[in-house]
Amino acid sequence: MEFNKVIEKRRTIRDFQDKLVPESIIEYAIENAFKAPTYNHLRDWDFIIINGLESKLKLIESEHLDKIINITDLEKLFEKEDIVKKEMYLDAIPKQKKMILTAPSVIVVLFKPKTKVEKAKTIYDLNCLASVWTCIENFLLSLAEHDVFGVTFIPQNIDSIKAKLEIPVDLEIASIIPIGYMANDAKILKQKTINIPERIHFEKW
Repeated sequence: MEFNKVIEKRRTIRDFQDKLVPESIIEYAIENAFKAPTYNHLRDWDFIIINGLESKLKLIESEHLDKIINITDLEKLFEKEDIVKKEMYLDAIPKQKKMILTAPSVIVVLFKPKTKVEKAKTIYDLNCLASVWTCIENFLLSLAEHDVFGVTFIPQNIDSIKAKLEIPVDLEIASIIPIGYMANDAKILKQKTINIPERIHFEKW
């Protein structure tokens, strides 16, 4: 598939078919993830592939995703937001537990930080975080090439997840990514239209 077609094809999907993603496709995507640019050339990244219900439940428990969500309260919370942003959150938040449980596989992407994010003092200190997200984009594009999609979920209770999944203390979690084939009734959210020429500047702003 031509590269521009892959980019156009990639979408954030939270609704999945009950169909396993072949291990070869996941491995292919990880292999391409490691071809991403990195600030220190070491590519200090690791991937945990979660297929089992027990491990998925550990993620849900750590993130407290089993709590009841009041849709009315949620709508009030985002009522003043941009319409595209609001629609995204109103779709995403209620589905967080379901998307982890129903995704055939959940990928936990790890990175070795140069500096703890909360202790960063300069942009340079966050180079490790920027690098792992180039890795994640390669991963998602490679999945899309094979009609497999996902959604990046940033956990809040990282220490709890690290303990439950026995992740080494010197590694951090960049993202949790439920992946799978798109459900027939999957909701495709609108993308905000960007006027590209307005975003391009020469010599100065």
